[in-house]
Amino acid sequence: MKRVLVVDDDEMNLKVARFILEQNGYAVITASSGMECLSILKNIFVDLILLDVEMPIMSGIRTLENIRRQEELHSIPVMFLTADAYTDTVMAAGRLNVAGYIKKPYLFDDFLERVEKVIHQND
Repeated sequence: MKRVLVVDDDEMNLKVARFILEQNGYAVITASSGMECLSILKNIFVDLILLDVEMPIMSGIRTLENIRRQEELHSIPVMFLTADAYTDTVMAAGRLNVAGYIKKPYLFDDFLERVEKVIHQND
């Protein structure tokens, strides 16, 4: 079973993502901050990280920078969860090798299609 870590400071977004993923056979781990995400990744391997861009204290960009600096984590695919389409975010994402974006609010079919495309890319 593929394991997905969903990181978002909005509890409803976490619940919706968990519901969609679990209904389709994924094991889901959630975190409500960048710091919690990094802590989880010290102990648990995941196949994909869905990471909110706009979070307090540590943004998704900063969290991803931390992930990419760690040899054992840098190859995990990461997709941004965002309503943000600002050019600087897109440029930062490209620099950090983001696998894609999922736009909020989530559309069930689009969300699942994007996740499955990335998670099964190397099967």
